[in-house]
Amino acid sequence: MVRLRLPDPANRDMKYLASQEQLVSMVRLHWAVLLRVVAETVGAVVLALAVNIFLSVRGDGASLVTTLLWYIALFMILRALWRITEWHMDHLMITDKRLVKVSGVFVRQAKTMPLKAITDMTYTRDPLGRVLGYGEFNVESAGQDQALKKLPYIPKPDQVYITLLDMTFMESPKPADG
Repeated sequence: MVRLRLPDPANRDMKYLASQEQLVSMVRLHWAVLLRVVAETVGAVVLALAVNIFLSVRGDGASLVTTLLWYIALFMILRALWRITEWHMDHLMITDKRLVKVSGVFVRQAKTMPLKAITDMTYTRDPLGRVLGYGEFNVESAGQDQALKKLPYIPKPDQVYITLLDMTFMESPKPADG
């Protein structure tokens, strides 16, 4: 069986585990989740720079348009930094008893689903996910309102899929060492 690398036990997110619960694996969303916001930010900076250069060449100098574009570019940079911080703080943990998704920067939120409640699981990899190495899981349970129905941008999805199958539908494996 394939197991994912366990995080440092001193990790602050370990406090979300129950006393008799063992962490099997922990993953951060794939970096591809940041592609759109990074592309938008680069586009805004390039646009502001191009307009600034174009107006400088024409001799118009700084104008209200370039100032506004630079403020928009600054906003986009700050937005990208915020999204990167959110991405860095979010984790999906698979324990021997449940799935736990911890998210949030200032207000931390832990969404859980007991492994025993999982009745069906769909694993999907689109073409970009195949190239970059991420997948999406749709988890179904007997309950109607689910906290963890859709899990997009999961890295090493084949390994996570096997781990979830083993944990949910087979015998529970022991947590991976180091």
